[in-house]
Amino acid sequence: MIDRTRIGFETEATEVDIDAWRVKLFCQAIGETDPVYRDADAARAAGHPACPVPPTFLKAVEGEHFSSAQLMKLLSVPLRGVLHAEQSFDHHASVYVGDRIGVSRTVVDIYDKKNGAFTFIVVDTHYRRAAQLVASSRQTILVRNALEPA
Repeated sequence: MIDRTRIGFETEATEVDIDAWRVKLFCQAIGETDPVYRDADAARAAGHPACPVPPTFLKAVEGEHFSSAQLMKLLSVPLRGVLHAEQSFDHHASVYVGDRIGVSRTVVDIYDKKNGAFTFIVVDTHYRRAAQLVASSRQTILVRNALEPA
């Protein structure tokens, strides 16, 4: 049974260092070839103080803080039948290699559809550099529930 008393639960913020090697590996994994993400000279030529990170790189940072698997354990959700349904990002400032980003996550909603066959868990993540919010994301996790026959 999913622990709905955890709606409103917020993780303590932790800080994650953004390093060039990790950004490079991420770019390789997603097929990103723009040199601005891997070459400091190309980044500066494009007007950046350092290499920026690709917009979805923050998903990888989120996992270093408090992964979705850890959240599922906290909510007593068995990992079988769990799908990452969607995630959207709002970017307020660029994130660069060398930044130290604070990450916190909040369980904002848990609701059912299809007479309890599916449960949706909504999680917001906030990314801060110092005290400034640089990005936020909203993730929806789908849980396929095993229902007893009627």
